[in-house]
Amino acid sequence: MENTNDFDLSLRDKAQTTLEKMINFIIEDGEVEVINKKENGVIVLRIKTSNPGMLIGRHGHTLDALQYVVNIMVNKGLETSGRSKIIVDIEGYRERREDIVSKYAYEKADIVKKSGKKIALCSMNAVERRIVHLVLQEDPQVFTYSEGTEPFRRVIIAPKEKEKENNIDEQL
Repeated sequence: MENTNDFDLSLRDKAQTTLEKMINFIIEDGEVEVINKKENGVIVLRIKTSNPGMLIGRHGHTLDALQYVVNIMVNKGLETSGRSKIIVDIEGYRERREDIVSKYAYEKADIVKKSGKKIALCSMNAVERRIVHLVLQEDPQVFTYSEGTEPFRRVIIAPKEKEKENNIDEQL
């Protein structure tokens, strides 16, 4: 067991060092802190800076890219069982963005319920599309699916009655 903890610790250190080196090329005052809130091999890194917008980028694209690269670099050469998922956040951006996307999904779902017509949401990255699918999956009146190709892939919210009608039409 101690070896596993030491191994996890070295991955955390490697992730923190890797991200620090990356952000030092972009900004001057970036600081990286390891947060141990997540379980199951997830490492959460929080960046502190006076200019978070520079590292977040438009709609979080820069932050997503940083997270992707850190994951690739830290997990390179490791067997699947030894890999860790690394989440990079800046001043609670990810949680705030999840709240915004969730509210947007609920608002559009209400429109679908009232109008009885499907709605295509704006293009979203995979993380945001997943949020929409998850928050609406328990709603008995609507269903969701994704269509299109990256980077223009988007979620469609449709009324469930239409789904049943379409299945009946297809069977005839």
